[in-house]
Amino acid sequence: MLQFTTLLLSTAALLHPTFSLPTRSILSSRDVYTAPRLVNYVQTFHDVAGNPLSLMPLLDENTQITHVNMAALHINDDPNGMTLNDVNPNSTYWDPVWSNVTTLQAGGIKVLMMMGGAAAGSYPRLCGTAVPAIINEKYYGPLRDTIKFHKLDGMDLDIEESVDITCALALLQRLDADFGSDFILTMAPVASALMPGGPGLSGFDYTKLDAMATSPTRPNGKLVDWYNAQFYNGWGDASTQVNYDAIISTGGWSPERIVMGVLDDKNDGGSGFVPIKTLMSTIMQLRSNYPMFGCAVGWEYWDAGVNDGYTYPWQWVKEVATSVFGQNSELPVQNLTSSPVPNAPAPNPGLTQTLVDLGASWQWAVWALNVTDFNLLAAEQLLGLPL
Repeated sequence: MLQFTTLLLSTAALLHPTFSLPTRSILSSRDVYTAPRLVNYVQTFHDVAGNPLSLMPLLDENTQITHVNMAALHINDDPNGMTLNDVNPNSTYWDPVWSNVTTLQAGGIKVLMMMGGAAAGSYPRLCGTAVPAIINEKYYGPLRDTIKFHKLDGMDLDIEESVDITCALALLQRLDADFGSDFILTMAPVASALMPGGPGLSGFDYTKLDAMATSPTRPNGKLVDWYNAQFYNGWGDASTQVNYDAIISTGGWSPERIVMGVLDDKNDGGSGFVPIKTLMSTIMQLRSNYPMFGCAVGWEYWDAGVNDGYTYPWQWVKEVATSVFGQNSELPVQNLTSSPVPNAPAPNPGLTQTLVDLGASWQWAVWALNVTDFNLLAAEQLLGLPL
């Protein structure tokens, strides 16, 4: 996920003055732990006009959202100096947001904390350099205490830096041991990392991790309840069902555990935004293909729907919900076409094509440019291509 650090908060504006419990019923445990799901990340805490962002419409307007992922938590050099974006999550600065969170949870919406993303350092600090990884208690203790203090429903591990597979496994096992099987554990790999041999940013194979990360007490026998896969920025394509179908058919994944992550607005990523009507068509096709399709996750909430003509972000979420939770009678005919997998729109298509012309595959070209900060020469060297 992208890092956005400009935050504007106002206690008076964030507390919704007319809150009342919506008419929909409280979500059942099945709704929050199994498909279908409608997830959204919140990292920017002001709206497009610069006003403080209230999360209350997600509940008040009956959007049917099931999960909200707060982003992004960073573990810094100071063990007690973790930050939610730029400010310690335990600072009074965040009191209005945590008040919103408590109300969302009372209304049946599960709230998780996303850790990591584009900013590096959190996972090496938590795991150290030993292999197999050993949890560094100096950094883990404050993290555990913060999760408990704010009564979060789960953690989303977005690992966008290279770590050993045992780091991810150790963290999943420790969180499960400390918080129990009802504590939601998710991860946010780029979509290509779920393909056999596909490139990713985490430094390990997610298929191997998933085979290792098991528990007989978890709802599906897995430590990771589901994956919020990133189908944008060149890593995947959500404009049709083909890319998702290929991941399921070649990767051997259960569709219930793969949630299709998309951009809520063009400005939320470098490429791969899908207009809402096209997105909803893809969701409905995937629902037809897989009765237990994991459904959709949006990055990120603050400007959702701007490119689709919506005034408020909750309107975009509510419209997407009609495709996630709509009647089965409205679904199209099943279409399990999974090849050829399209080249996903890349943030820099010109440089990407240059690497392809030199012999790289499209997805590995996307990877090389990403990890070299779009330095063409460094990407060529990394891929072993002629300069």
